[in-house]
Amino acid sequence: LDGFLFQKTNFNFEILINDDASTDGTTDIIKEYQKKYPDIIKPIFHKENQYSKGKRNFMLRYLIPNAKGKYLAVCEGDDYWTDPKKLQKQVDFLDKNKDYALCFHPVKVIYEGGVEKDSIYPLDNNSKKFTVGELLHRNYIQTNSVMYRKQNYEDTNLDVMPGDWYLHLYHAQFGKIGFINEVMSVYRKHPGGIWWQTNHDGDI
Repeated sequence: LDGFLFQKTNFNFEILINDDASTDGTTDIIKEYQKKYPDIIKPIFHKENQYSKGKRNFMLRYLIPNAKGKYLAVCEGDDYWTDPKKLQKQVDFLDKNKDYALCFHPVKVIYEGGVEKDSIYPLDNNSKKFTVGELLHRNYIQTNSVMYRKQNYEDTNLDVMPGDWYLHLYHAQFGKIGFINEVMSVYRKHPGGIWWQTNHDGDI
């Protein structure tokens, strides 16, 4: 949570957290932060683990319906932001470019245990290649790098996986895809992660 709270912005923001009935002490940590920052931390607690019940796509199912801002940024539990001006830079970009529906940036990929060398994704920084057609072919947008212009979500599908790729494509129908060529977050890959087996050239 510190990575979120250390963001330097000229606007207010909220942090929505989905806690899927954690059993590792995460719930207590979230409550502690909520007590310190009640106007920022907006948790959603589940009494029973929803993933084990077959529920997926928590962003669309629980978080987005409760979001009040006009922009949405995502960061999953294993990852973190490294640039304190990340949100400001992305909001500035979308404010200045009304014909863009989302924007993203490259991320540093860290492999726990040193099984592979750290890398940057995507390696290609030619923004002209970041089209909807290419996005249909491969997911070149890492989840913790994206910011969406908020849309209407009544017609979205809650059961499409992977959910982040689906959200990228859903938002891309409303405008262009922007690219800020600055590494501003870290994506961690570890054996316990869902996408551990994917490689640099495929989806991460």
